[in-house]
Amino acid sequence: MSQGIRTSICWTLGIAALAWSTAALADYRVTCESRDNRYQRCPLNQPGYVTMHRQLSNARCRKGRDWDYDRREIWVDDGCRAEFNVATYGHEHHRGSSHGGSSRHDDHKDAKVAAGVLVGAAVLGALIHNANKHDAKYDDEGYQGARHNSYVPAWMVGTFTGYNPIHNASIRMTISRDGEMTAVADGQTLRGWVNGGELHVGSEVFTISQSRDGFVTSQVGDRHNQVHYHRTR
Repeated sequence: MSQGIRTSICWTLGIAALAWSTAALADYRVTCESRDNRYQRCPLNQPGYVTMHRQLSNARCRKGRDWDYDRREIWVDDGCRAEFNVATYGHEHHRGSSHGGSSRHDDHKDAKVAAGVLVGAAVLGALIHNANKHDAKYDDEGYQGARHNSYVPAWMVGTFTGYNPIHNASIRMTISRDGEMTAVADGQTLRGWVNGGELHVGSEVFTISQSRDGFVTSQVGDRHNQVHYHRTR
């Protein structure tokens, strides 16, 4: 692939390379406390995938019931006090590299291209949306109402494959029930999370629409940027 095409793809997709730079982002922790059993919000320094590191209260801390999170904050309620991990995720490089400065520059450039592969270009053909408009979350005991922003419906959970024709590259994406996403594309591993029914990868956000055999991701701000993912398991 020519350098011109790589540059064009990255600009078209609006990829912010620093969002996936391991040096630019670091995991951190937030302690949040519901005093007197009251609802409390605790702001996040940077958006990330939040998990409870340690419960500090005698009161229970149940995700979706007593605590949850979105891109801006963690909330707690009903006496929950806990320490939370916030994973902002850099990229993991699978290829061999040396310790020279040029290698680090190449890694940085490769991360941009890998991000472009994951986001994808416009897929030929119309989207095939699920004809059943019923939201399955209302049948799931794991969904506890409007404040459960980290809820992940069953149709998003599993391993899926997509294809980017411009890069001639396959993408393998896995989403856990807790919303953690891992994708391998163009020799790179990218990580992100599902929150509020959207996919978050670094600073970029993508809507996820259910299709007949998987889902379609579309970049917020550029609806023409779509990749169709097919379930493999």
